[in-house]
Formats: sequence, C-alpha cells, structure tokens
Amino acid sequence: MTTTRPALRGLPGFVLVMRFCTELALLAGQAVAGARLGGGVLLDVVGGVLWPVLAGAIWALVVAPKAPRRAPEPTRFILEFALFAAAAVALAASGLLITGIVLAVVGVATAVAVRVFAKDS
Repeated sequence: MTTTRPALRGLPGFVLVMRFCTELALLAGQAVAGARLGGGVLLDVVGGVLWPVLAGAIWALVVAPKAPRRAPEPTRFILEFALFAAAAVALAASGLLITGIVLAVVGVATAVAVRVFAKDS
C-alpha cells in the first residue's frame, strides 16, 4: 500500500512545515489563554484543556488536508483566520498582547502562503 505525501522540498515544503508549526502554536496559544482566563484553579485547568481541544476539533474536521468534511475555499481560509484571531484576542485578554499579535500575523500569513505556494495541501 502506497500513500502519497506532499514533498517537503523547496519553498512549498517550507510553507507546509511552517503551517504545522503555526497549528501547534495556535493550540498552545489557546491552552495558555484558556488557563490564564479561567478565574480559579479548576477553571484554569478546564479552560487550558477545552479551548485547544475545541480549536483542534474544528481544524481536524473542516480545515486539515485529510479532514472528513473539508470546507471549500474561501470558507476554509475564513475558518483559519477566525481560529487565529480568536487565539490572538484570548491571548491579548489574558495579558499577552504581543504574543497574540505575533500568533495572528504569522498564522494568517502562513495560511495565505499555503494557498499561494503549496496549493491543495
């Protein structure tokens, strides 16, 4: 059984690696924001776990390349934008404004780069 994977070479490969890194940063940002905005130990833990689980579920169901119900463009881009924007707003609300801005800018820029340089991935 052979499977086809995108070649991680050149600029398209770099863009796909960056996409994976920004996906991980999105989940980490959601976890940090959820934990910081909880308001108590139990709510910190619940927020730190549930926020990234929710974001990861949305990503896995409709954004990921092998998503069972992958959304068409531009809906997929809008969802990516919304997830990064939500993480940025949550990080800013938790006192990490610069981190939120950087996450949003790099995440959205990577989403654009995927559509330009690594199409169909």
